[in-house]
Amino acid sequence: MKLISKLDRIAAWILLASFITYMLSGLDTVKRILIPQLSSLIHLQYLFIPAQIAFAFHTTYAIHLAIKRWNLWNKISKTLLFIYASLNLVVLVYFIIAFY
Repeated sequence: MKLISKLDRIAAWILLASFITYMLSGLDTVKRILIPQLSSLIHLQYLFIPAQIAFAFHTTYAIHLAIKRWNLWNKISKTLLFIYASLNLVVLVYFIIAFY
């Protein structure tokens, strides 16, 4: 298996764990089951960066494979995929600058 495929699988597992943690921490901030302050901190600050990195990598790679599978890999699709990946990077950088 290629290295990029292994990285994609790791990113998918990180994304799954992040979304489950998002759901549990969001539920805890509303229902106050454990410590709502800690859950709010995890939900709003610490979980976004790994989730966004995993989301950006996983979806960009999946879109790349789908476009190649459909035989649509040309200059336009490469440009659109580059724009999509760049927008994900802009969101990540904006979050880091705005909240840290």
